[in-house]
Amino acid sequence: MKLLKKEIIWSVALLIISYFIYNPDLSFNSNNKSTIDINIHDTYFVIESLNILFLIIAVLFFIVYSIRIIVSRLKNSIINGMFLFSNVLMIIVVGYIIQVTKLLIVEAGWTIYPPLSANIQIHEDNSMKNLFHIAIGIQIFLVITLILVAAKTAINIKKSRTTKS
Repeated sequence: MKLLKKEIIWSVALLIISYFIYNPDLSFNSNNKSTIDINIHDTYFVIESLNILFLIIAVLFFIVYSIRIIVSRLKNSIINGMFLFSNVLMIIVVGYIIQVTKLLIVEAGWTIYPPLSANIQIHEDNSMKNLFHIAIGIQIFLVITLILVAAKTAINIKKSRTTKS
């Protein structure tokens, strides 16, 4: 029970820290419906501020619980569970990044626009293809880590139940 209280304190502290990273002016204005506008090439993205807060929470939880899981050597089931939760959040975030970068990939090639006498437009590859492949690699790493930590957590829980019996 003591460990559970400690993890609740860690989680609340991380939520508070991530909110202050997101909103450093310390105002709790609920009418703040701001967005972030990103213009990449000819595509205009409008991202809600709540999505940015979700990104900050996911990354902060993942970093902190990655460090805590390494320090505890996968022996604390509660820390393992919180790491699994933060890992799932990161998988969702990276999945979103994969979707966005897939939309922005420009394949090399050429295009002839309707009047056939117009100049040929030559397209070069952009760096989004590289970012897409990096995000896929990160996603695979996160899924493998999720499976391994879940298996180790199940083994720890099984051992603790057999020693209590």
